[in-house]
Amino acid sequence: MSQSNHGGPALEKGVWAAVSIAAVIVILRIFAKFKIKRFNVDDVLMIIAEILAIVACVFLTLSVDHGFGAKLGDPFTHDTSLVLKYIAIQVPIVTLSTTIARSAFIIYLLGILGSNKHYQIALWTVLAIQLAGNIASAVLPLSICRNVNILWDPTVKTTCGDLVAVINFAYFSNTFNSATDLFLALFPTVVFWNLNLKLRIKISLIVLLSLGIVAMIASIIKTTKLNQVPSITNLGATGGLELIRWAYVENAIIIITSSIPCIRPLIISSVRKISSGGFSRSYELSRQTGPNKSRQSQGVRRFKSHNTKNDSVERILDQSTQTSTTIGHPDSPTQVHEGTTGITKQIEISVLSDDGAHDAGRHV
Repeated sequence: MSQSNHGGPALEKGVWAAVSIAAVIVILRIFAKFKIKRFNVDDVLMIIAEILAIVACVFLTLSVDHGFGAKLGDPFTHDTSLVLKYIAIQVPIVTLSTTIARSAFIIYLLGILGSNKHYQIALWTVLAIQLAGNIASAVLPLSICRNVNILWDPTVKTTCGDLVAVINFAYFSNTFNSATDLFLALFPTVVFWNLNLKLRIKISLIVLLSLGIVAMIASIIKTTKLNQVPSITNLGATGGLELIRWAYVENAIIIITSSIPCIRPLIISSVRKISSGGFSRSYELSRQTGPNKSRQSQGVRRFKSHNTKNDSVERILDQSTQTSTTIGHPDSPTQVHEGTTGITKQIEISVLSDDGAHDAGRHV
């Protein structure tokens, strides 16, 4: 490693730290989803995204080991060729990882808000466009020339397509990514603000599902660095460093912010278990009537309530779709079922009458 390579090692350490944090969050996400028995496609996609991020980090380490972060310049050495090769490999991998992570979040939103056809159309449209655009953006640089080795070996003789068109398409896809992150941040805000929920619940949901606004900022910064991607015609000292840095920042932020809403119910559940052994409450109400000391009547009423709320954040983020509220005896014609998420209530009423010996033991 070159002694003048100051930026590369620092970048490598920072990126590995970010990817490691993202890995921990994804593991917690998986555990939370298995705990509530809701492990779905979005979780599989997020695992794939994290694996790709780790693979990309391996190539980043290899490129730093061969001098990435220092001025590559002249003469064009074997190490320079390897740096360009590893960058040409890792950039598409990071792009695909970020795309898959963003797609996982969209599918997660579809699981929560997908009952509305307009929401479905909007989310699926955004998913399809950003997926197609990013796949093309990742593949085009590797396929624009007949011989891909030209990307890291200037001695190769081959023909290439319109490189300017490839760069312009990269600007388009990255701009759309920034717009997608903004949309995914504002979309839950509009939806949940119009729901009949308590204000603090609304704010909690909006904050959790709108963390992607940070990813939008990283995406915008990365887009401004696209013209600095290292290549055989661009061997500057810091341009490629900034591009790679913000590509990984965007990737880690999207993986983390898209997974945090999934692990919140797990955190809340753990805190509750630690702070209290149970949350069901039982009330018993009895009353005696009549002038005699003997038992005239007893009324027993038990009320059991699970400590959940009709507008619980955990319920919504767990994607629960069907619960019931039951009032009265299960066989009673006055039994009420509500298809809303939340309170499960059971009331049992038992009246014992002892007005006479012949009435003893009669139950109503």
